[in-house]
Amino acid sequence: MSFTHPEAFFLLIALALFIGAAAHNYKKKKSMLSGFISTNAYKKLGVRSGGEIDFFKTSLVTIAMIFFILALAGPQWGEKFENVDIKGIEMIFLLDTSNSMNAEDLKPNRLEVAKQLVVNIVDNLTTDYLALINFAGVAYVQCPLTIDYEAFKLMAEASTISPLEEQGTDFSRAFQVALKSFENSKSDKKLLVLITDGEDQEAQWQNIIPEITGKGIIIFTVGVGASSGAPIPLKDKEGNITGWKKDKQGNIVKTTLDENTLIQIASHTGGQYFRLTDVTGIDAFVNNLKNYERNVLRKKVKLEKIKRFHYPLIAGIIILLLELVLSERRFTWKEK
Repeated sequence: MSFTHPEAFFLLIALALFIGAAAHNYKKKKSMLSGFISTNAYKKLGVRSGGEIDFFKTSLVTIAMIFFILALAGPQWGEKFENVDIKGIEMIFLLDTSNSMNAEDLKPNRLEVAKQLVVNIVDNLTTDYLALINFAGVAYVQCPLTIDYEAFKLMAEASTISPLEEQGTDFSRAFQVALKSFENSKSDKKLLVLITDGEDQEAQWQNIIPEITGKGIIIFTVGVGASSGAPIPLKDKEGNITGWKKDKQGNIVKTTLDENTLIQIASHTGGQYFRLTDVTGIDAFVNNLKNYERNVLRKKVKLEKIKRFHYPLIAGIIILLLELVLSERRFTWKEK
């Protein structure tokens, strides 16, 4: 047996005080009675004298209160199976891991702020399937669709800037890998969350948008970075800045947020564009996704304990009714 509200047993303290007060009252009445009648005369009283019936009725009330407290505690025993509808969506995060995400116009840098956004979103979800695709010039699945949020967050936090041979930015590659991840999807609600600074060097995304919209996939785009832009730091294996990315003329390359492309992608698929300028802007986007409409993803058979509070409740009511119908019999002398 277990209880849904075991804290209700603290009411037994109040019941103990009630019992103490009732016992004191019984002794007081007995003492007052002895002042009016002798001991020999008291012994000749009927079995159901006033004091004794008071004691009996008080005992009934006490037992009834114990049953009521037990009912409030919510006893449950036995188990049953229930079908539960699990509502959610399938959501794939597309995280830009190109060199430009090293820019420090957001602190500590764009990639770290983007990863924090992903983690914060996950912390506010409960029943959605999630996947993570990292991309630069190529794209790969960092974490497949899963409901294991802790594992997902570990994989998201482990994301780093892509190696030199994979550099570049190609949205279409990320979209292709996402479509493949959705191949066995049974959900009517599928979302892509594209988190990037918007600099698509290949500009091939428009060719794949018709296939995305045809499958009912909606893309939310998140622009990471300041519109004023920032230089791209070059770092060694320890993460120390060794210089700045330069063009062929030796000029420092400045990466800027390309909002127009991200707005177009979102509008073509029925999604929304959100500009992430700093860590404090994360909450607004998180609330946006939390309020997105969910549908039934799957049914789950849930093992539930059977609530049995009605048994002590009925017992308490019966005992209380018995106490109410008992009449207090007046003094009755025994016949010799």
